[in-house]
Amino acid sequence: MDSAFDVYAGHEISVATRRNERGAWVADLTVRHDGKPSFTWPETVQPEWRTSDEAVRDGIERARRMIQQHLQHPDDRSWLATRRHAQTWFSAEAERLSGNVFARTK
Repeated sequence: MDSAFDVYAGHEISVATRRNERGAWVADLTVRHDGKPSFTWPETVQPEWRTSDEAVRDGIERARRMIQQHLQHPDDRSWLATRRHAQTWFSAEAERLSGNVFARTK
């Protein structure tokens, strides 16, 4: 069993490899940010690898992809985030409209 540690975008990635019941290598991942688990990993079928090194490489790549997706599309569905987005939009729209006032001439 091999293990590896990586840091990506402030997240700590820990990868431990093990052999499954078919003798292939798989990676078990843990991703933490500020000492707390970053997010829950989806329960999927893990890729199988011939060597422990391949499983480590794959684990780090999968963790980095998941972190990148999380950073690009954070789950900001809370009412506070929605209210903040609405307030930002309203303020920007009000400012834009106030700058476009034209005096009418007859």
